[in-house]
Amino acid sequence: METVQLIILIIGVGLGFFVQTVAGFAGGLFALPIILQAFPMQEAVAYLSIFLCIFSILLVYKTWPQIDKGTIKELVAGIIAGLGVGVLILKTGNPVILKKFLGGFILLFIGYHLISKKGFRLPGKLGILFGLAGGLFSGVFSAGGGPTYVMYVYNKISSASVFRATIIGILSITNILRVPMLIASDILTADILLHSVYILPFFIVALFFGNRIYEKINEQAFRNILFILLAASGISLIVR
Repeated sequence: METVQLIILIIGVGLGFFVQTVAGFAGGLFALPIILQAFPMQEAVAYLSIFLCIFSILLVYKTWPQIDKGTIKELVAGIIAGLGVGVLILKTGNPVILKKFLGGFILLFIGYHLISKKGFRLPGKLGILFGLAGGLFSGVFSAGGGPTYVMYVYNKISSASVFRATIIGILSITNILRVPMLIASDILTADILLHSVYILPFFIVALFFGNRIYEKINEQAFRNILFILLAASGISLIVR
């Protein structure tokens, strides 16, 4: 790995998981456009998937008692199928088209959050379909299924703490299952695993400072800034 690539990877992972720790979402979508400046889509997704897996294991351990397991059961079959299709698209798809699609998805993600603040809800019990869509986006981009899961769980759970824990549980399943699928597809290689060890200290530092800042920062102001930065990165992926 070249020095410039290593620096960009450190910046992407560090900033991405700092954002994830402070805001509670969108860290992967924030990190991926940065990492794509130095790596092709497949490698970028592989690196990000490793740290998302670690992050998820840490979080699900803390929130396990509050997770609504019944809601997760409604989604899990779709998640597994969607992940498989998403990883296949990642392996065989055109990288330029995938980048533009990611840019469009980021803008849709922002639009969803603007709509959801006005009480937007989706009717019906469609766990398999929402799991399939969320798994598909997560398989292709390593992060991106979150909004799809949120839309479904929003209709199921009223408690804020149970809602947050359940989303963490769903994302944990996605993030943990994606790693062996990427290994089986020869996308996540031994070299990538080895190079990830170099990044691990910066990942831990990002989590530490993210937790410290979370206790002091105005969360809404931070999220507003985050959405502006996400919009800029989404537009840049589309027009480049």
